[in-house]
Amino acid sequence: MLGSSWMTSAVGYLVIVLTVAQQVFTEQGLPSDAAGWIKFSGGIVTGVGIALAKDFNKSNAPKPEPVAQSVQ
Repeated sequence: MLGSSWMTSAVGYLVIVLTVAQQVFTEQGLPSDAAGWIKFSGGIVTGVGIALAKDFNKSNAPKPEPVAQSVQ
């Protein structure tokens, strides 16, 4: 459920929850026009993208190689 970084995944899920909550409480239901659907689906897609992203300092390698040193 959580991706390669729990913090990034949590932020993504938070974006999804806030997008849905904003739609339910502010708009009182599903969007009624194309602009509303674009905004709503854009928030959901953004949250999913953030939830699946990895942090810059994380590696998906099972055995990460050490940092390369320059030859002198």
